[in-house]
Amino acid sequence: MITPFKHIYGAVLIAGLGLLASCQKQLTVSKSEYKQYGIDQQVGADSAIIRYYQPYKDKMQAEMNRIVGQTDVALTKPSDPETLMGNFFADAMLREGLKKDPAIQFTLATKGGLRTTFPKGDITVSHIYELMPFENELVVLKLSGESVQQVIDFIAKKGGQPVAGIRMKIRDGKAYDVAIAGQPFDPNKTYHLLTYDYLADGGDELESLRHPLERREINQRVREALFDYISDLTRQGKKITAQLDGRIVSDK
Repeated sequence: MITPFKHIYGAVLIAGLGLLASCQKQLTVSKSEYKQYGIDQQVGADSAIIRYYQPYKDKMQAEMNRIVGQTDVALTKPSDPETLMGNFFADAMLREGLKKDPAIQFTLATKGGLRTTFPKGDITVSHIYELMPFENELVVLKLSGESVQQVIDFIAKKGGQPVAGIRMKIRDGKAYDVAIAGQPFDPNKTYHLLTYDYLADGGDELESLRHPLERREINQRVREALFDYISDLTRQGKKITAQLDGRIVSDK
């Protein structure tokens, strides 16, 4: 005997199958229209949105305009073997890095990583962010003499890079009279290089840094090191200084 429930279930099932079949109807696009909306100066500002973000913008702008130090001279970066900006940057890295790891002997940055110059006079938070807009972390690498030689060759090939703790002369794209931490370079020794993670990971053609004997993170961003270095000078009543001291000389 068929119960009433089974009658109802069968009816619902049939109705459902019929509805499903009707949903299989194919639709086609009969008309397509395109309209472009320009976002330019003719679009009025939304006062409600401005009121919302303006306090945050004002606070951020005040912080970016905060003066953190002063320079005696403009720190520029022409295409010479060494530059005022490059020397300042590398010296600041070395000074702050040694506070974290006294074993550090020299530092390396690259010209392309320094994104601006400093004017003579007041230096603001904004200037530091413009110089180092990336979140790069400082890294100490223990390198074999062979790997250091590859770094030296890279510096010579590029006609100089921002460095501290290392000195050399370059002739015809080759380095000679190389000294690290005040001592002649010895390819049979190991050395401790301070750089940042982008270069340590092989960036800017520095594949020789990818496989060090040891790698140590010192938990400090490059930008933070710059702030600390400048803040120390300011507390001592000193200005930011840099000079071309012959750490890299090109005979050409």
